[in-house]
Amino acid sequence: MVIRKGRWVLQHSHYVNSFAAGLILGVAFFHLFPESLKLSKNALLFIFIGFLFFYLLENVMVLHSGSEIHFTAKSNPQHTKGMVMFSGLFFHSLLDGIIIGVGFEVDPKVGLLTSMGVILHELPEGVTTFSLLINSIKEKPALKLSIAVALATPLGALISLTFISGLSESVVGLLLAMAGGSFLYIAASDLIPETHEEKGMINAGFLLLGVLFLYSLSKTVAV
Repeated sequence: MVIRKGRWVLQHSHYVNSFAAGLILGVAFFHLFPESLKLSKNALLFIFIGFLFFYLLENVMVLHSGSEIHFTAKSNPQHTKGMVMFSGLFFHSLLDGIIIGVGFEVDPKVGLLTSMGVILHELPEGVTTFSLLINSIKEKPALKLSIAVALATPLGALISLTFISGLSESVVGLLLAMAGGSFLYIAASDLIPETHEEKGMINAGFLLLGVLFLYSLSKTVAV
C-alpha cells in the first residue's frame, strides 16, 4: 500500500487509527479487564504494570504507530536508525502475539476479539514501519524487515499457546491484566491523539464506531 498508494494511505490513516482505538478500548474494558479481575485479585496492579511497560518500551523506541507516520528521515533525523527501530517493533509485535495467545487461553471469544484488536492496530503500525524504514534503508531490505515484524505476531501467539497452558488461572489473569494495560496504553498514547489532529469530529465518530462495532460483535461471537 505504501509503495503504490503512499499519499492515499497517509490521507486515510487517521480513520483507521480512530476505528482501531475504539475497537482496542472496547476489547480492554469489555473483556480483558473484567476477565482478569475474575481470575486474579491483583489484576488492577498488573493493568498498571502493563500500561507502564509499554510506555517504557515505546519511550526507548521513540516511535508511536499513529502520530509519527507522517514524519520522514528528512523532517526528523532521529528516525534514521533503521535497525534499532526494527528491533523495537519486532519485540512489540512479538508481545502482541503473546497477548493473542493469552486471550485464547482464557476464552476463544476473548481470543478472537483480542486478535481483531491487534490486527487493526498492526495495520497502521505496519504502514509506519515500512514508511520509516524506507527512509532509512533501501526498499527491498525495508520490505523484508517489515515482513519480519508482521510475522513476529503469529510467532508470539505460537510461543504463548505452547507455554501458557500449564499456568494457573491466577497467573493467566495477571497476564491478561498486563495485556489490557498495554491495549489501554496503545489506544490512549498511540491512536487517540490522532483523533485530535485532523478532522476531529469525523475521527471521533470513527472511534465511537469502533467501540460500538466491538460491543455488537462481542454479543454475537459464539464462545
